[in-house]
Amino acid sequence: MITDVTATGAPAVPLQIRAHLASSTASGAPWGVALDGLLASELWHDRKARRFAQNLPIPHLVDTEVPEDLALPLARCAGAGGDSWHWAATCAFPEGAAEVEVHHWTSRFDHRAAELAVDALPTIISDRQGRYQARRMPLITTPARSLVWWAVGDLAQIRDLLAPIVAIGKKRSHGEGHVQRWEVQPVADLDPWSAAHLHPNSTLGRPTPETCLKGHTIAGDGGPGTAGLRPPYMHPLRQHDLRLPASLETLR
Repeated sequence: MITDVTATGAPAVPLQIRAHLASSTASGAPWGVALDGLLASELWHDRKARRFAQNLPIPHLVDTEVPEDLALPLARCAGAGGDSWHWAATCAFPEGAAEVEVHHWTSRFDHRAAELAVDALPTIISDRQGRYQARRMPLITTPARSLVWWAVGDLAQIRDLLAPIVAIGKKRSHGEGHVQRWEVQPVADLDPWSAAHLHPNSTLGRPTPETCLKGHTIAGDGGPGTAGLRPPYMHPLRQHDLRLPASLETLR
């Protein structure tokens, strides 16, 4: 069952969200970036900024026994009941995706910055071994003209939260995942269950409890596995046995 209001109390309607990309994006999982994770990240950054301005301590996720569910402008799907509910939003679906490209990122120890930061340095800081060695690492990216999410939520609040986001995914500082502009629009003929769970090609679009899929037909998924159900995805209490979304390999 999907609620018809968001966590903030606003009416929730089926939506399509599109991020127009400059070139490509990189994901840390076999599927795309989750919309609810993006929105929660923006809310959390705003909260941290306010606490910092007030000289208040900022809690770390690793020290949080029970993570908080931020009030996202999304509807909720009851899932398996209890704490197994999830937000009514999918992971990113790449439009016009081409074959993966292998980019590379590099890092090198900044000796000059280190000299300014400390009183004394070791005689030799090796660039070939140890903690400060130089690196040139491969990065698998998905070239696509845009990324699409489906969701059930409040259009105005989602648009406001996404507006400041200029890059998504991994290695944003290296130019990956640059967003040129956002589009958020209602989709009148899209049913709420599909908007909360499926990609535009009818494959499974988010990590989902098995109970959510009963009575519904999907075009494909990533099989069973353990994954985060809702943000913060990395916290142990968020890990569940779920049906995984279709991998990016199958969406090209």
